[in-house]
Amino acid sequence: MSTKRTLKKELTMLMMLVSACTLISACAAVLYVFFSFFIENTQEDIEYVLNSTSQQFQSHMQFIEDGAVSIRHNMMLNDFFNTGKSGADYDRTVAEPQLSYSMELFSDRNMINKKIPFVTSVYLFNNAGDCIYEHYYASTLAAEKKEEMQYLSMQKQFQQCEDRYACVSDDKSINLLFRIYDDYMEEKGICIAKISREAVNVLLGEGIDYSDCTWMVLFGDDRIIAFQGRWGEIEQLTEFESVWRGKRLLKEHNVIGCAKMCGFDIRTVICVGEENIFSVLKSTVLIFVVGLIIVLIVTVLVAFGLSYRFTRPVTRMIEKIQAFGKQDFDDRMEDSTIQEYHDIGVVFNEMAERIKYLIMQVYEKQLLATQSQVKYLQAQTNPHFQFNILSMLSLKAKMAGNEEVYEGLKAFSKLMQGKIFREKEIKIKVSEELEIVRFYLYLQKSRYQDKICYEIKVQDDRINQNLIPRLLIEPLVENAVSHGLEPKRGNGIIKIILYEESGKYDGSMMLHICVEDDGVGFDPEKMVENGGGKDLLDGKIEHTHTGLENTKRMLTILYGSFHKFRISGEIGRGTKVEIVIPSERGGYDVESHSS
Repeated sequence: MSTKRTLKKELTMLMMLVSACTLISACAAVLYVFFSFFIENTQEDIEYVLNSTSQQFQSHMQFIEDGAVSIRHNMMLNDFFNTGKSGADYDRTVAEPQLSYSMELFSDRNMINKKIPFVTSVYLFNNAGDCIYEHYYASTLAAEKKEEMQYLSMQKQFQQCEDRYACVSDDKSINLLFRIYDDYMEEKGICIAKISREAVNVLLGEGIDYSDCTWMVLFGDDRIIAFQGRWGEIEQLTEFESVWRGKRLLKEHNVIGCAKMCGFDIRTVICVGEENIFSVLKSTVLIFVVGLIIVLIVTVLVAFGLSYRFTRPVTRMIEKIQAFGKQDFDDRMEDSTIQEYHDIGVVFNEMAERIKYLIMQVYEKQLLATQSQVKYLQAQTNPHFQFNILSMLSLKAKMAGNEEVYEGLKAFSKLMQGKIFREKEIKIKVSEELEIVRFYLYLQKSRYQDKICYEIKVQDDRINQNLIPRLLIEPLVENAVSHGLEPKRGNGIIKIILYEESGKYDGSMMLHICVEDDGVGFDPEKMVENGGGKDLLDGKIEHTHTGLENTKRMLTILYGSFHKFRISGEIGRGTKVEIVIPSERGGYDVESHSS
């Protein structure tokens, strides 16, 4: 059998599917716009940062160039440059302060992050080989002398070539050599600017927050004088044009960067991996994903809410229909603001009212029929009983004195009062039924003297308040006397036992009524041949005793399948009749006088 899905589940799934398709389409469009717009903007932002870094390096190179121009036009340095010509000489105490004034090593233009100087020393040589210098950091005279000799050697080597610029680098510095010209473009001298490698690293390396950053400083014919990054990428970057900006394809991956000329035949190349675009956009993408998840959650909640809104009336209708099916005929559907549900509720309520009316009619008719049939069965017992009692009283009148007749007639009158004059009562208390039984047994004991004994046991005094059908036990006792003890030779005993026990299925209390005698008994095999058994239950008893048959029919009418009626016995050992009915305490079930 295929599994059926509920309307709520079907509606929720449908709404979630439609919402998901709509969201996917919207997200696809948003992602397309997002990646096409923001990726381009992010690339431009990265290019701007890299270009700004190159411009900062270029501005510091411009600082050196401005210093060279200042030196060229400083009239106070003419004596220094003209030394050796026409016997002129210079004053070092005048020349060196002018060099410091022209280069401005301690100015903000020369500082990186206001902490590290870009140019740490400046050496100025005239054509005669004289040298003046300016240092940012103080040092000993010996160290100054040693460094002066080193730079004098650089000056001589540079003087012998015809290049306008030269660059000599070591582990700590980059030494930029350039010529100083007069107004007639005649060489006046040579200047050497000592650039700090630490400053270059801070400016080009640490100043960029992107990962996988590669940069290099090249001089002249692409000679690398400083770099950072993978050497394979650096070699590939040297193959591109001198000035460029944007995206470049390397063998391993794409890069974004720029190359810029910075003066003195020096240029810089700075680039970062293209994956930095996605790193920059990671936070934005994360916000987008979180927003998408929130929208999905809200969509799911809205889908559940709407499905609950539309399926709740249907669920209530199903509950009402199921309750009606369980015989709760007073349950009705609630009114709904939705027209279709309102119409269904009105139709159901009208139908329920009609069904309830019809059921009540049928029930009342069945109740009247049941009461009539029970009273008929109870009344049918009386003629047979009266015949036996009258016979006994006739014999007693002949055989006994007046006192015994009196007692017999008294018991007989009580018995008639219980059997005839209470015929409108369908159920009476156990104590009242046992009182009728005692009157009967008294009369029978008077009739048979000591031949008949009886014993009545009630497990609990509360059982006396139980309601049982009128004349339920008395016919069983009468049957035991007539068909069990009368044919027996010798004395006999009748035992009447009542007790309560919990039911095996629903746990409700059941009343057990046992009437047992040690009379002549009966042959079980004959009962089997007639369709019965040794322990009969609910089958029709093929027996001539009217009292037992009427009792069986009365129990079926009053209790249906909720009772048990058993007969067991053997020849010479007696007979046992056991009845099990639901325990019931309360008022009498009395026939209405108006009926």
